[in-house]
Amino acid sequence: MSDPPFPELMTNFRELQGLTQEQLASRIGCSAASVSRWVNGQSLPHRPLVEKLDKELCAEGKLVASWRQATTGHALPEWARSLAGIETRARSLQFASPVLVPGYLQSPSYADAVFRAWWPDASDEEIERLTQLRTQRLSQLPQLRVTAVFPVSGITGFDPVVRQEQAAHLLALVETGQVRIHLVPEGTLLLAVTAPLMVFRLRTGETVITSDHVDGNVVYGADRNDRLTSLITGAMAEALPARLSLEALKDLA
Repeated sequence: MSDPPFPELMTNFRELQGLTQEQLASRIGCSAASVSRWVNGQSLPHRPLVEKLDKELCAEGKLVASWRQATTGHALPEWARSLAGIETRARSLQFASPVLVPGYLQSPSYADAVFRAWWPDASDEEIERLTQLRTQRLSQLPQLRVTAVFPVSGITGFDPVVRQEQAAHLLALVETGQVRIHLVPEGTLLLAVTAPLMVFRLRTGETVITSDHVDGNVVYGADRNDRLTSLITGAMAEALPARLSLEALKDLA
């Protein structure tokens, strides 16, 4: 379900906070007449005031996204329409994968096996290049805190050498404090998550959700955040707690 237009969304958040238009105006440092014009759809605030509104009303980036949609036709800024732009501005990532270990967390032999399955005609040099890009990416994003949910079969389905390397790699990542793992046990399916789903929380407070598909990465509009975020919550409910997941990884390493 899409979020309502900016005036209605602002009113909804204002009422949730129990504020009058006059009180809101006082808190963000503008006139009550200005707030009235925004509510009536007669004008839109400038970006600095939108950010104050979003923070004051605990909108978690939704007001900023709605304002951007109204002013530019896009809920996301230009840089946020590519995965690389999102990554560098994110402070945390929730990742749910229905089959494989998420790419950020793959070990070299695991990534090598995945790429060879996807592109059987690729040269050894190309596979090596792709593997290095994938396995080095997380170390290039030290500010990113990752919570990953994926099935234990994404590890056990590989041969013993790859399985042990991948399990040991995950344990090492957990020890850094940058990564938290939740394994979905054998016999449980993530029915609602049909493709790798990534929920990025940006340093600005905004949420950006992307998904990996066979033809590339898709960035979703902010109007779909609530529904897609609920899929991550559902995946977490199907998974083992972090402590039990860690014990399961130690058994595989």
